[in-house]
Amino acid sequence: MSRRVIVIGGGAAGLSAAIAAAEAGAAVTVLERLPRVGKKILLTGNGRCNLGHEPIDPAHYHGSYPHTAAIAAGFDTKAFFRRLGLYTRTDAEGRIYPMSGMAASVLDALRFYAARCGVQTRCEMQVTGLKREKHGWRVLCGARSFSADAVIAAAGGSAAPSCGTDGNLFAVLQAAGCEITDRKPALCPIPTDPALVKPLKGLRVRARASAVVNGEIRKSETGEVQFTEQALSGICIFNLSRIAAYHGKNTEISLDLLPDFPEQETMELLRGLLRQRGELPAAELLSGLLPKRIGETWVKAACGTANTAADELLCSTEQQKRLTALLHDRRFPVRGQAPFAQAQVTAGGVRNLTEQLAVIGQKGLYVCGEAVDADGDCGGYNLTWAWSSGVLAGHSAAI
Repeated sequence: MSRRVIVIGGGAAGLSAAIAAAEAGAAVTVLERLPRVGKKILLTGNGRCNLGHEPIDPAHYHGSYPHTAAIAAGFDTKAFFRRLGLYTRTDAEGRIYPMSGMAASVLDALRFYAARCGVQTRCEMQVTGLKREKHGWRVLCGARSFSADAVIAAAGGSAAPSCGTDGNLFAVLQAAGCEITDRKPALCPIPTDPALVKPLKGLRVRARASAVVNGEIRKSETGEVQFTEQALSGICIFNLSRIAAYHGKNTEISLDLLPDFPEQETMELLRGLLRQRGELPAAELLSGLLPKRIGETWVKAACGTANTAADELLCSTEQQKRLTALLHDRRFPVRGQAPFAQAQVTAGGVRNLTEQLAVIGQKGLYVCGEAVDADGDCGGYNLTWAWSSGVLAGHSAAI
C-alpha cells in the first residue's frame, strides 16, 4: 500500500513537494485554501517569474536554519523544470527565467506534471489543526479531516496575504510541536521620515545603500533606489529590509549617490561644477550629475537653501566638504516596518528541523519553503529555496 502524504499549500514549495513525493511512490493530496493553486507564483518577477539563480552564493541566504544554502546549491533548477517540459534562459546577472517570459508557464508546468503523477488537489481547504495518530497524522479542515502517514507544511509565511499566505498555519504548527521564531516582513520598502522622502516621491537614482545599525554598517547593496511618499524602495533597499525590520529604530539607511567616486574626487568634481555653473542657482549645480530635484534636495540639506547662486552658497571649503560628505553618506532613519502586504517574503519561521526538513520530535511532519526560518535576497534565491526544499521534503516524507 502506498504511503499517504498530505501537502498543506499549493504554492511553489507545495507543488514541488507533491511532485517529489508522488515520484517516490506516495499517494499525494494537496490541500490549498484558495480556489486555485499557485497564485503567488503568478505574481513573481512582475509576472515573469525569476525562478532561480546561478550560481548560488550562501551569503544571499539568511535565517537560523543551517542547511538552507547547501540544499539550494545542491538543486538544479533548470534540470528540474526541463524534466517538467519547461525551458529556461539565464540573464547576465545569473537570474533564471522561463523561456516564455511568463510566470503562468511555470505554474502550468508544475500543475500538469503533478496531475500526471497522480497528485490529487483539493482547493478551498483551510487547515485548522493537526493531530497525531497512532500511525500518522490527521489534518483538520474545519469540520472535515484527512489522514496521512506524513504531512508536509508548505503554506508559506505571512508575506503577500492576498495570495493566501497570511501566516494562519503558524499557530497550527506551533501547537503540533514546531518552534517558530519571530517573523518579520522582508524584501519590502523601508519606511523612513516622510519629510526626507516626500519631496522626492516618484524619483529614482543609482546609489549604494547601506544598513547602519548602531553606527555599524551591516550590509551594503548597489542599485536603483526609489523614493516614495513615506519610504525608500528598490531592489537594493529590499535586500536591506530584513535588517531594518529586526533592528528597527537602531537602524539608519545610508545613501551614497556617487558610489564610483572617492570623496576627494567628488570634491574636485564639485569644484569643477562650481567653475562651470557657479553663477546659476545652487539648485541647478548638480543637474548634470543627478536628477535635478535630488541634487537640489541634497544642496538644501547641506546648505539650508538652494536658491542662492552656487558660487556664493558654496564658496567655502567647509560647505563644499559638507555637501561632498552628504553625497556619499546621507542618513535616513528607519521608522517602523512595512506591512506584510508589501513584502515579498517572510523572515523567520520554523527552526527545529533536521537536515531532511523533518520536525524534530514529531515523526512524519515536515516543513519546507517560506514556512522555514530561511529567506533569501532578490534574484531568484527564494524560489530556488522553495523548489529545492519542497523536493527534499517530498522525497523525505514519501520514503
